[in-house]
Amino acid sequence: MTSVTARRVLLGQLLALLAANQTVLAQPRRARVGWLSFATLPKGETRTPGEALLLGALRLKGWSEPGSLVLESRGPAVDKTLAMAAAELVALRPEVLVSAGTPAIRALRDLTRDIPIVMVGAGDPVGTGLVASLARPGGNVTGVSWRLDELIPKTLSLLHEMVPRARRVDLVIQAGDPGHARFAKVMADAARARGLASQTMQVKDADELVAKISGSTADALLLIATAMIYRQPERLAEAAVARRLPIAVTGGPARDPTASGLLCSYTPREQELYRRAAECIDRILRGAKPADIPVEQPLRYDFIINLRTARAMDLKVPRALRLSADELIE
Repeated sequence: MTSVTARRVLLGQLLALLAANQTVLAQPRRARVGWLSFATLPKGETRTPGEALLLGALRLKGWSEPGSLVLESRGPAVDKTLAMAAAELVALRPEVLVSAGTPAIRALRDLTRDIPIVMVGAGDPVGTGLVASLARPGGNVTGVSWRLDELIPKTLSLLHEMVPRARRVDLVIQAGDPGHARFAKVMADAARARGLASQTMQVKDADELVAKISGSTADALLLIATAMIYRQPERLAEAAVARRLPIAVTGGPARDPTASGLLCSYTPREQELYRRAAECIDRILRGAKPADIPVEQPLRYDFIINLRTARAMDLKVPRALRLSADELIE
């Protein structure tokens, strides 16, 4: 091989190497985001409504599957607890972990203090120790809070307007929720302010909740939106109508349980929760630390009334409440 030919071969190899490096550099970065569902995930490739909302909100920030984002999802099952699902997700070492509700977020935080965790709603992140403060979270958790200190009194007020004859309204919360003590106090104070009696009950699952509804001696119930109400909302509604027991839901998104037959719900707007959570995820993926990202609070809420259920219980929904509702389910 002549020296000229050798130089040409070497030059060709260098150009090919440079082209390959440029191709690698031009490829978009693929971020791995881990989603912990508090409910059982569907089989196959079907995305849950929560996953779809999260992906849609991230797409608006420039992150989309399969180009720049991979969403890994895990959730409880018949043979898998929420804690086990959380452990599987943490073992994947995604760049950000995401979940909704205090029990699920606590399950993740108990397993890692270095992977950033973004909340898509939590009842009392300061009181339950998830963050040091809303302004400066200080650890690896940030995101959006549900503001249950305000939601519980407001929801109780709306429920009492629909059931003015009520003298006792009980609070129901899922056993094991670390915010139980705080929420019970908020409910007791709100009930006392309205001249109502109130008791707080903890139930472990939907079966126990159905039994509590059927045997309740209260005039109405207020449910904190936890995993058990999403699994079999029709059973809860059937028990409530059979007992003629008005039920309001607050906390996490609750349109589906309300559409399934519970009387009403007053909750943060779901789309806003995911939009704000996506903003936090985007900032973290671009280098921000969760300790420095303030916990946000929703500004928009949805008040939904199921008029079919109201009629079945012989409740006359005041015209003012009908006009103020964001949705009336006929």
